Amino acid sequence: MNQIAVDLSIIIVTYNSSRVISRCLNSIRTSGSQFLIETIVIDNGSNDGTPELVSRDFPSAQLISGHGNIGFAAANNLGFRAARGRYFLVLNPDTETQAGSLQELINYADDNETVGMIAPRLVNVDGTLQHSTFRFPDLTQALYGFFEKLVPIDSRQNGRYFPEDYNIERNVDHILGAAILVKRLLWTEIGGMDENYPLFFEETDWCYRAKTAGWHLRYIPTATIMHIGAHSTKNIPETSSVLFARSQARFYRKNLGLIHYIILKVIAVFGIAYWFSRSATALIRGNIRQNVFMTRILSYWQILTA
Repeated sequence: MNQIAVDLSIIIVTYNSSRVISRCLNSIRTSGSQFLIETIVIDNGSNDGTPELVSRDFPSAQLISGHGNIGFAAANNLGFRAARGRYFLVLNPDTETQAGSLQELINYADDNETVGMIAPRLVNVDGTLQHSTFRFPDLTQALYGFFEKLVPIDSRQNGRYFPEDYNIERNVDHILGAAILVKRLLWTEIGGMDENYPLFFEETDWCYRAKTAGWHLRYIPTATIMHIGAHSTKNIPETSSVLFARSQARFYRKNLGLIHYIILKVIAVFGIAYWFSRSATALIRGNIRQNVFMTRILSYWQILTA
């Protein structure tokens, strides 16, 4: 099979995405790109009719399904192995590509040999800015993750770039997994995503490995993609928090070393004590029910032992 017959392979991992996937795939179909693009949808065990919808309404998309829920990283890796493009675009199903954005991404990749990953400009449904690039995790960010009222979530201390930074092309540390253009050559060199992350930090680890290998990661403001965000996890905050903690712990152990991991766990002890006091107060005041309180206690223990 000719591996360079396609310019861009768009890799979309779905899980119960029937409400959003049609708009995503339609936006790709009408993107207006002059390059040859293929779309690969990897379904992670949806039970809401997502694979049937894709197969019925978008027959030109390659559908990979039937493997169950193998996780975000493993599903993307399936897509990479099936892809024929010079470039990959990791894309969430709750996104919509804006006119000309795919063309801009490919043109930029063609013109910049040492750039291995590219972040587009992400916007919310109402057109406002959505942070799509971040600084690599550190202990300060871990602290603010537990004591979120100390600084605004979108602050520079919390790993964000300034809003005005999104008006200029620039180097970045890591890119949100909702939309990342990746060169095939980078994938060939460092491999795909680490499948040992249960959820979260997969793209952070991937970006870390890419920068360690000498690749540049860039943000460009000329390609815009709309992203709804967290459509499959927003209804299960406790589960999401536990998965985040497990992935965070793996990233620290793997990339930052034992000392950073130990300090992370110390921060977690104080952070969970703070969360517990808030939940206990809410229970006493009747703001939450006992079953909710017990669910939170279980999640706190799982975070501590991550």
